[in-house]
Amino acid sequence: MPIDERIAGYSDKELASLHDNVRRLAQAGTALQRAEAERLMPLIDAELAERKARAPARKAPAPRAAKKKSPA
Repeated sequence: MPIDERIAGYSDKELASLHDNVRRLAQAGTALQRAEAERLMPLIDAELAERKARAPARKAPAPRAAKKKSPA
């Protein structure tokens, strides 16, 4: 199965690793590696964006109450 068909099945960690490797190859790979990286990058970016959109919204932490000083 070609890699572009497996992207959706990767875990978040695997997808992040693939993204890093594709970005690196786009800059420093051979001509064939750069071409493949350019083809895969939009697919990886789209999957990352879709996962981010599906993720539940994270709540901002509640402000902490100030501690009262005890009389000395």
